[in-house]
Amino acid sequence: MLASLPLSAGTLPEPSPTSSPSGASGADGTPTPTPDASPTPTPEPPADPTPAPSPSAGPESTPEISPSPSPSSEVVPEDDHEHDGPTLPLTRELPPDSSVPVAPLRLTVPQYGPQPVFRLPFAPGIRWGASGSHSDSDGINRGAIDFSPLSSKDRAVRTVAAGTVYRVRCSTGWFLGVDHGGGWMSEYYHLTNAKSALVGQWVEAGTTIGTAGQTLPCGGTPGDSAHVHLSILNAALDVPSGKRKYVSVSGIQFDNYTLRDSSGAYNGVWRNLQGDVVLTARRVTCCLTASSRVGPTGGSTLPDTDGNGIDDYSDATAWDTDLNSNGLPDLVAFGGSGAYTAFGNGRGFTSRQLGLNNFGTSKGWQRSTHPRMVLDVTGDGRPDIVGFGAAGVSVATGTGGSTFNAARSWVKEFGTDQGWRVGVHQRIVVDVTGDGRPDIVGFGGAGVWVARNTGSSFAKPALWSREMGSSDAAGGWVASRHPRYVVDVTGDGRPDLVGFGAKGVYVARNTGSGFAPMTLAVAEFGTGQGWGVVNHPRRVMDIDGDGKPDIVAFSARGVLVARGTGSGFAQPVRWTSAFGTDAASGSWRGNVHSRTFADVNGDGRLDIVGFGSTRTYVALNRGSSFGPSTVWTTNFGSREWTPGWMPRSVVDVNRDGRADIVGFGRDGVQVALSTGSRFGAATHWSDGFGWDSSAGGWRVWGNPRAVAF
Repeated sequence: MLASLPLSAGTLPEPSPTSSPSGASGADGTPTPTPDASPTPTPEPPADPTPAPSPSAGPESTPEISPSPSPSSEVVPEDDHEHDGPTLPLTRELPPDSSVPVAPLRLTVPQYGPQPVFRLPFAPGIRWGASGSHSDSDGINRGAIDFSPLSSKDRAVRTVAAGTVYRVRCSTGWFLGVDHGGGWMSEYYHLTNAKSALVGQWVEAGTTIGTAGQTLPCGGTPGDSAHVHLSILNAALDVPSGKRKYVSVSGIQFDNYTLRDSSGAYNGVWRNLQGDVVLTARRVTCCLTASSRVGPTGGSTLPDTDGNGIDDYSDATAWDTDLNSNGLPDLVAFGGSGAYTAFGNGRGFTSRQLGLNNFGTSKGWQRSTHPRMVLDVTGDGRPDIVGFGAAGVSVATGTGGSTFNAARSWVKEFGTDQGWRVGVHQRIVVDVTGDGRPDIVGFGGAGVWVARNTGSSFAKPALWSREMGSSDAAGGWVASRHPRYVVDVTGDGRPDLVGFGAKGVYVARNTGSGFAPMTLAVAEFGTGQGWGVVNHPRRVMDIDGDGKPDIVAFSARGVLVARGTGSGFAQPVRWTSAFGTDAASGSWRGNVHSRTFADVNGDGRLDIVGFGSTRTYVALNRGSSFGPSTVWTTNFGSREWTPGWMPRSVVDVNRDGRADIVGFGRDGVQVALSTGSRFGAATHWSDGFGWDSSAGGWRVWGNPRAVAF
């Protein structure tokens, strides 16, 4: 059953721009110890297949194309008035589960979500004519743009963002629109071959919805050639009674371009992200080219197997960026000048603030030498910055707001001046004493050192174990080959050591004042069995929900789980045959296809989220296995989101219990909220913190950015 909703119009507030920090590089340093026990090389994965273990979600068939004349360099589809769009009274038929409220019809306070990430309504790599903006007979806003194909071969009109297709009716016909969520909608007029079978269905961005034409199902003028009249609406805006809810398209970004109005209907200026004029439209003028949306090449040299932009060595410490302790993760980024912050409110990020004039690249801090982390080390509930510099460890305590107090030295150890090196010597900040304050656990040359947290400093390090160190005498363990975790294996409240060595997984129990001699817990997952850091990530986490940490590992043929027993780990069992490096498992390669774990459906169990070449896959956790690998969105794939340039993390940003995707794209921060069964349309949460110069010129290898909780 579909519900009818009258249309009306409104005004979209201009988003406040986010200023962007320098992405400059610099250096200030940290660590010392040396290599692990004679490990053997990891098997080379297959060349570069696309990881697509399951079919694409969302229909996209090619429409039947009927010939139409090719427009000249300046196409004039209509007279110089504003009645190109529908002129008859309209009702919108929305599915019952649509995000657009049926009642009340008029809201006294605007309530809408962040703007979707809009694409151009035609195929990537193709040139179409484009107009400036004009109105849709609402008499309030210039809320429509005309796009015209150049030939009969590329007339397919595509959805500008993901959403649910609906039908717009009038007394003489109908046309189609898409509800993107948060009140945002797009509508497509003049289409031939409009795909009415899509009504009520969820479609991804770029789905063919019809063919550019000159049809007039609800009035208006046909224009001189085939085109699509694209309108943007927001149902949550309060507008005069009887008016439609079209919003001004001036200033809204489509693909990599933004239109700004100029005098006269259909006239406007299109600019790229750098602000350069790419098209001055007078009526419909040739041409704009839809981006293929492929990011830059090259990237980070440090391993980042989950693709969140934080290298695996720094990621061994759990980050927390909820700066104001309101249950919503904020954004913390290390730029050229220091640490920047932006508050999350569940619907977007505020403008960036310089939270501290320290820990930036211009101050000498480098990702490859000086790990920086964000977590509460004082025990006051406020996240602090912990930096492993040249002379030791510095801490800038949090204020509970957007700033941090001045950095102060907490211990003159664990720094580069003392020989500690990233990729050789792991340093993890975790509570090993059970007093509620995280300590430093450093895997050095001679073994494992612990510096207790006093609440205002770290005590002088004590040697807690002569094993799992980088020297030959300590076993030759090296961070780049032998990951080590500090987790409570036994359930006594004290974290133990779990190390992936040459022969398998070793555990060293925490005695309260040291670590007992390590024992071989599982003769699997070691370098001697062909396990490598990049292609075969291994995690230690509670995956079955029984409160005991398990080993979860991405093998060549799928995902293996060795359940925690309370005294060690059971033999591994295959939980899914997807997400592995073998072709039969999807050909997932660690330096291209990131894989991570998060609870995306709110059932309390960690699921697999895999960023494939062209789409994002999810395998839900059933408690004793993972379900089928299914497509949750065709966004955030590695062909558009270049690893090493465009980090993606999976974290609950709106406090609904379901983890969402946060992506640092070219033009800023994009978020796709989880519905529990898919990820919704990507939306703009910030126009800063992106890699393009227009968004601040942020670089993964110099400027870590995190949204964590």
